[in-house]
Amino acid sequence: MIYIYDILLNFTEEIPYEFFEWQLDDELEHAKKIPLYKVNRTTLKSFLYGDVQIMASFLQEIQNKTEVYRKGMIEHLPFVALFTDGCIALAIEFDATGKSMYKSRLLLDEEEEVLETAYSLKEISLSYHCTKMELPSFKTRLEKKMLHFLKQEFESALQEENVEKVKYFYEECFDEKWIGMKEASPKILKSLEHMNGAHKKLYTLLLNSYQLRK
Repeated sequence: MIYIYDILLNFTEEIPYEFFEWQLDDELEHAKKIPLYKVNRTTLKSFLYGDVQIMASFLQEIQNKTEVYRKGMIEHLPFVALFTDGCIALAIEFDATGKSMYKSRLLLDEEEEVLETAYSLKEISLSYHCTKMELPSFKTRLEKKMLHFLKQEFESALQEENVEKVKYFYEECFDEKWIGMKEASPKILKSLEHMNGAHKKLYTLLLNSYQLRK
């Protein structure tokens, strides 16, 4: 079994963040060692964007093989492995049934080390079942955060039947005259699927309004 040593992992339930989107308050795992496997591009893509369930025999192979530093001690993570197709590297933590739970990309220099190590490795064929595939998002982590905030604010305004706030959303998003609650609401919700300059401005205005109330 081939191991990679001394790398940082930033596990998330979503499609994992690229290294340049990691933040200081992210809860990183410092892996002392983690087993590495080379797979084909199709498998890596399924692992990256899909919810997968791996075969039981592979779980047994990787069980307790990953070690992490925690509070000055070394702990074993039950079902964690690192995968690469020779282009990118992806760490996955599985549950006891083989379902993928958390995923992490690597820092740039550490990923380069993995790719160098994997260059001469032979690809393995893994049996897995992909239950769901998520399309790659071109939104940044910050943009996702902004849109999530705006959707929460807008849905709250709808629930409270706050016509003035819905009107404010509409006028800021579209720079158009008010067309009424019934017509404006679905139009606003649809617009919040993709980030634009008006959304960034609205996010800043709403955030500032909360900070002024403190």
